[in-house]
Amino acid sequence: MAKDLNTKEGRSSFLKDYLDDLLVGINDSYGPTLLKELEGRLEKTINEFNDEIDEAFSLLKKKTEDKEAFYASLENNSDKNSKTEWEKKLEDVEK
Repeated sequence: MAKDLNTKEGRSSFLKDYLDDLLVGINDSYGPTLLKELEGRLEKTINEFNDEIDEAFSLLKKKTEDKEAFYASLENNSDKNSKTEWEKKLEDVEK
């Protein structure tokens, strides 16, 4: 059965299912306290990672929107019919 890793419950279920299998030896040696601490730290690490990724993508999206707005303003501000100084100089040389 597929786990929904987009939800907190799904991630927690995934960790518990697979950590139990992987840490049978540790659980026997150190007890459930260590396993519970490990699960808590893993969940905290995953949450911090997800928050950092969300922040990075939000920043990237904002910078992209700002860049697009800047380019749009350049296009709106430029007058298509006016000639640049370089074009005027070329016309003068051709005459």
